[in-house]
Amino acid sequence: MKLMPLFPYLLIAAGLFSSLALFVTLKQEMRKLVFRQKARIEQMWARLDEAERPADPVAEEVAFVPAPLRAGLNLNKRVHAMRMMRRGEDIAHIAAALGVPRREVELLIRVQTIGKTRAASAGSD
Repeated sequence: MKLMPLFPYLLIAAGLFSSLALFVTLKQEMRKLVFRQKARIEQMWARLDEAERPADPVAEEVAFVPAPLRAGLNLNKRVHAMRMMRRGEDIAHIAAALGVPRREVELLIRVQTIGKTRAASAGSD
């Protein structure tokens, strides 16, 4: 009969002890998780640093040498290209003769034809 009044206190003590045990294990798991995450972050930083660092410094300098600027279609080349086009020469031949890409010659021809059609439509108004 003397145990009856102590029984609720024993249950409360057991509950508090189990709560304390759960709290301690939770803190341990969180500490392990933080340690793992810090290790992962350090690995990522190491990989980023390694990726930023050039493997061969000489090759890095050679890789980023900018190409010299090339002259596009200046006024002389435009006039020459238009003369060759009027003579009926091929676009590839014009591009090769002037030393410019074929696309630039095609663009020049398109611009000239658009200009002619606008001039013709403006003259008829």
